[in-house]
Amino acid sequence: MKLLIVDSDRYLVEMLTTWLKTLGFDVHRAYTGERAKIEWEEQRPDIVILDPILKDVDAMKMCRDMQNKHDALVLVMTDGKDVQNEVHCLESGADDYLRKPFFPNQFLARIHAISRRGRSTLEQRPFSIITVGPICVDSLHNEVTISGNNTRLTPTESKLLHLLAINANNVCTANQIVSYVWGFGNDGDTCLIKAHIRHLRQKVEPDPNKPSYILTVPGVGYTLVHHPVEEGRAKEVLHTLRVVSG
Repeated sequence: MKLLIVDSDRYLVEMLTTWLKTLGFDVHRAYTGERAKIEWEEQRPDIVILDPILKDVDAMKMCRDMQNKHDALVLVMTDGKDVQNEVHCLESGADDYLRKPFFPNQFLARIHAISRRGRSTLEQRPFSIITVGPICVDSLHNEVTISGNNTRLTPTESKLLHLLAINANNVCTANQIVSYVWGFGNDGDTCLIKAHIRHLRQKVEPDPNKPSYILTVPGVGYTLVHHPVEEGRAKEVLHTLRVVSG
């Protein structure tokens, strides 16, 4: 597996690089955003481990721009002091985050979980194209087509939308979403789900501020419906939905 570590903290980068190489990873590194762009373009990493605060570039804008060119899973390393910054990172295309300081086993668990997510997206080939109303989800190519218009998805967005699509008109609980998309059970970390749902709505909904396809089921989870829900009818529709078992 090929990793790219991007952080201005040279000591941390060198330490992670040395350790990960002993575990068999193909590791590349960059201390600046400009160098990260070059490494990302040339190496095509499977996972990018990114400090969201870089001196020379807007790290999360770079993340969005590069993901539009080359699929890669992105794990951001935050200082844990600013929850809003973590939400911003997720909304900007990051797949997961890990708060500094962290233990090596925590870091490795996140890498393995995020890599399983990428592999399972590819393994969805037999059911990679699913149509729900005007929404066509292609999880193999990480795309969604809405009324003929194609939009790129990140691997995490693709997997989340795929889960909702295969369970269309049924409710996926928060715990089911986290387990399926991120590979670990942690229904307490709701900001992870909310950020990606918000990002998906930006790409799927005619009006993201008034979602009519990806609906929130308060206290339970989320659902994708075949037909747009008119404003004011949400409660009526939600009352008829079934929670996915398992």
